[in-house]
Amino acid sequence: LSDEAKAKLQQAWKHCEYLIIDEYSMIAKSFLALMSRNISIAKEGSDSHYPDHSFGGVNVILCGDLHQFPPVAQPAAESLFRPINLASDSADCQLGRVIYEEFSAVVILREQMRVTDPVWQDFLHHLRYGRVQERHMQIVQSLIISNPTAIVDFGEDPWSSASLVTPCHAVRKAWNNASVRYCCAETGRQLYICTADDTIGGQDLTWSERYAVAGRGKSDKRRKNKDLPWKLELAEGMKLMVTDNVETDLDVTNRARGELIGIVLHPEEPEPPAAEASIINLQWLP
Repeated sequence: LSDEAKAKLQQAWKHCEYLIIDEYSMIAKSFLALMSRNISIAKEGSDSHYPDHSFGGVNVILCGDLHQFPPVAQPAAESLFRPINLASDSADCQLGRVIYEEFSAVVILREQMRVTDPVWQDFLHHLRYGRVQERHMQIVQSLIISNPTAIVDFGEDPWSSASLVTPCHAVRKAWNNASVRYCCAETGRQLYICTADDTIGGQDLTWSERYAVAGRGKSDKRRKNKDLPWKLELAEGMKLMVTDNVETDLDVTNRARGELIGIVLHPEEPEPPAAEASIINLQWLP
């Protein structure tokens, strides 16, 4: 953390005494150790800072169900409920387990308050213990939107504003492109297309460098998916989500959502065409 980010963090946590973590089954032991360390740093200088305590002395409440999702993109050994393996676990993994064992007070909620439909509640109860039966599968299949018996109008709420989720990067990009064009068609606003301008040390790429970038093999797939897109489509009013925060000091977290309220064009950008033009290809980054 930079000094500025550290100061902001300490100011934000100065008077915090409780931390409630929901869906804690998804927290890895290493992440729990990292969280404890960072929050302890955040509490430095406050009257309620206890450097010898986990989380700097902040009271922590874990909420969730270990029957649900495990830690994301982590090995099974990172699950909080798994004991320490001194031979293979990292130092942070072992520390995270030690911190987890400090939670000694357990409250079990036995009354389900969220779901009131007895049929769906029965399905969830059987699903929890891995005892789903054929009648439960029929209930689930009846909810699939492609089912002929399902009545779905994507032009009306809640479907018109529903969030779409996919693990496929290519599908996500196709959905985003279709969504921004739909937004422009509905609002009558212009679509701005901005292409990437790769440089090295402020200089344009040579042809050999461009060829090297374009020809990266499959071994670079993970790195390539992290790159910024070569083409960016923007429109006022479009919905946005932060997926990879490269400016952590701005206090914007990943998965933060918002709306694009304005586009300021580069001073050297040619005069925009008439409003009748639905698509504008920009020559400079806005």
